[in-house]
Amino acid sequence: MCVAGYGLFRSLPAGDVDPFGALTGALGALAGGAGLVVSARQYQRERRTGAKSTLARAVRTHEDRQYRNLLGPRKASVPVRFHLSAPPGGPEDSATATHEWPEITDRFLALPGPARRLAILGGPGSGKSLLAKELTLALASRQEENVREVPVLLSLSSWTGFPLYEKPENEAFHTAFRDWLVHETSRTYGQPPALVTDVLDGAPADVVLVLDGLDELDPGGDASTPLARPRARALLRYLADNPACPGDVVLTCRTTVYEEFGGTAPLAGGARAELLPVPPDAALAHLRARSAWADHGRTERWDAVLEEIRTAPSSPVARQLLTPWRLTMTANAYHVRSEDGGHWHRDPAELVTRWGREALLDRYHREVVESGGPHRSPQASWDLLTPGERLRDAEASPVAEDMSGEAEEYLLSLYVPSVVAGHPVRRHRYPADRVARWLTLLATHRQRDDLTAPPTPGDLAEHRASLAPHQLWPLGGRRLVRTLHGSIATLIALAVTGLLVFTVHAPGDVLLGFPLIVSSVIAAVLAWSDRPDIDPSSRVGRTGRTLGIPDRTIIAVSLASAGVVWGGLYGMVVAGSVVEARPPDLPPIVWAATAAGALLGVPLLRNWSVETYTTVKGAAPGLRHRIFLVCAALRGRLPLRLGRFLDWAHQGGLLRVDGSAYRFRHDEFEQYLWRAHRRPRVLAVCLAAAESAYRAGTEATEATEATEVTEETDGQTAADRMLTGVATLAEHRPDLSAACPAGTVAAAEETSEALRTWAAQLASGATGSRLVSHRDRATHALRRFRASAERRA
Repeated sequence: MCVAGYGLFRSLPAGDVDPFGALTGALGALAGGAGLVVSARQYQRERRTGAKSTLARAVRTHEDRQYRNLLGPRKASVPVRFHLSAPPGGPEDSATATHEWPEITDRFLALPGPARRLAILGGPGSGKSLLAKELTLALASRQEENVREVPVLLSLSSWTGFPLYEKPENEAFHTAFRDWLVHETSRTYGQPPALVTDVLDGAPADVVLVLDGLDELDPGGDASTPLARPRARALLRYLADNPACPGDVVLTCRTTVYEEFGGTAPLAGGARAELLPVPPDAALAHLRARSAWADHGRTERWDAVLEEIRTAPSSPVARQLLTPWRLTMTANAYHVRSEDGGHWHRDPAELVTRWGREALLDRYHREVVESGGPHRSPQASWDLLTPGERLRDAEASPVAEDMSGEAEEYLLSLYVPSVVAGHPVRRHRYPADRVARWLTLLATHRQRDDLTAPPTPGDLAEHRASLAPHQLWPLGGRRLVRTLHGSIATLIALAVTGLLVFTVHAPGDVLLGFPLIVSSVIAAVLAWSDRPDIDPSSRVGRTGRTLGIPDRTIIAVSLASAGVVWGGLYGMVVAGSVVEARPPDLPPIVWAATAAGALLGVPLLRNWSVETYTTVKGAAPGLRHRIFLVCAALRGRLPLRLGRFLDWAHQGGLLRVDGSAYRFRHDEFEQYLWRAHRRPRVLAVCLAAAESAYRAGTEATEATEATEVTEETDGQTAADRMLTGVATLAEHRPDLSAACPAGTVAAAEETSEALRTWAAQLASGATGSRLVSHRDRATHALRRFRASAERRA
């Protein structure tokens, strides 16, 4: 346009151009240019719309698969209700409303704008993640029906946190969060980062950001203190104060953690959808419905459980049916048939026999009333209480809590066998005992790289396992895998260097193979690293695809490309050295093209391609992963084809996918496996210490009764031996608290206190009935501790 205008006005003095025609042509050119601009903008809008539709389809496909893995192919209806509280400043008529599970999407879309915020709250197992998936899946389905919003569900456990020294309201914080958002969305839904960026660059209302697990950021801290949970606090401040933050946001969090942040709405402008416990009538209906389609309409097997729920809704077994997770777990555990398919493998009536109201009354009477336990009710004697008062007294005692924990762990122990027996694909591929053993080992893989000191049992108990395949190598034996990897990589580097040195004679030609030497040395240095993630930028595939391309295809093409490049260079160098041929003169155009390519390639040196990672840096985690698989399989720890097992466990509902890693289906299931791994050792140590102290005190007390020992120093010696055992109990108390339920920990503390006071009496020279009474108290306490430990074994 500029050149045409210049030519036009220059030609005017010559009189060879009609001014009117020139003006008309110029206007036509302007109209054409405007049309081009409009067309370009229309193309960008259509591209963004197409990107939204593509991402929405990917979200719907992915979340539908996850939803089916969690609830089964029938998508059984979950009896969940939620209490919706309006956001601050919202309409008062919706301040106290209770809704059913399927209404979550309509309730969210009805929130006042322009930025809709919703916090999904509830206790453990209440269905927070499932409700978030339901909302995401429904919004993705509606987007294909010309609804603008595209939902994106991401797990906050993969967020590394805020940039150092950057405040949440700054642009640098927003850039870091947006980069994480693009990266995780691309990896989770298998879409190119450019497509995700196009969607995010649209209008703020185009994306609904669903963030799952605010309580999983900085676990273990008390959010009520200013310095606790810094990542969670920074995220909430970012969503409140940063003008560039996303508009529509949904957060899931445990109610207790969310309320610790303070304020009426920690999520700025956010409504609250608080999940309610499953009412007894809904639990009854759900169990009847599950029994109806699993047993041809018959529900007689569940009559005892249904009666227990109806008559004693606070009994230990009824407490296990208050959340969707436990209700589903219970239903699955008792819908397993025998191998011949003729009868049911287990009878749900055993739950009532072992943990029903009658069993509760019996144990409460035996452990508290008859033995005079520390939790005895201050009311009148047991015989004068009515049956209802006895039941209420027992249900309010720690005995009921302990029995409820036993029932929970028993149901969790049946979870793996029930999933294996009802697996939708190849149910007999892996035995249930091996699956349980492998999952238990995986549950112990809890890395805490953010700690400067060795992690305590409490630190590990609050953390969760992230089963990213390339980070699992310590499970094969940290020292063994690292030594083998480093040795192999070092031998490869030495072999490459030796081949070049001994086969190439001309010093100048050796320089051509120098990049190969450097790459092998870099791989050898990385191979000796002790970090769990030896190369954070490289990842072993989780879903089997990268940007929609199968990983096997990428690996095959990358290896073939590397072989052609390095093999060709090596062959040319060796051939030229052996034949001693001089290269012919090349045309100037070849040298010019080579120089231009080298010059233009300099800015690209800071970028790493897939091939570069695969051949140089990517070889480090890949080789270590394969060494780990061989070591773990030879030692019987994990299957050789670990990836196939993880995918099989995901299909059966034992695992779920969060971003770029596998995670356990539910937090309670993972905690059960982790405690089951640590509990036998810590209980053995604590019981041995308590029994050793008890024997020392018993010997001294019996000797005092028989007047065989009368000197004070002998009593002091026995007291010192007892206090040694008490000190061992105190030393292992954090591990005991992390690995055992509250009832076992309370029994251990009671035993420790009884032994300590008994030792003090021995050290003071007490004799006779005083020592006997303390011995009897320690006897009862140790008996309760041993019984609780045996029930948890």
